[in-house]
Amino acid sequence: MGKASSTTVTFTITDAQGGTNRILSGFLLTIGAMKNTATFQKSAGFGLAWEASLPTGVQVAAPIAIGGLWDDAATPSPHTVLLLPDINPALPPRNLIITLTGASIRTYTTTCFLESYSVIPKNLNLAEFGATLLLTGSAVWS
Repeated sequence: MGKASSTTVTFTITDAQGGTNRILSGFLLTIGAMKNTATFQKSAGFGLAWEASLPTGVQVAAPIAIGGLWDDAATPSPHTVLLLPDINPALPPRNLIITLTGASIRTYTTTCFLESYSVIPKNLNLAEFGATLLLTGSAVWS
């Protein structure tokens, strides 16, 4: 069984809608779950005492939250790449590629929109940042 440590994770995201891919791995302290979920429709005919669920054939990729220590000096930095949420419906979504290397290389590839970005000052500690990526379209493991 292969294991993946934090030193084997590569996090790549486009710096804007239709922009350039940027590697932000070195800035991140947390990456949320890469989770795909099947959708179901409730099904219970008249007279039945139990509800059933039927798969619809549609999947949904859950949003991914990321966070780390705030840095606006590096180029590129999370602050420059994630500063402005994606608001233009005419532009394509960002590319998102997360690679974990264990016994083999596993890559999670999808597209996303930057829903939010925040800077979090901390008393007597370093400032942090957080961002939420809203996944859109397919999200596949390879």
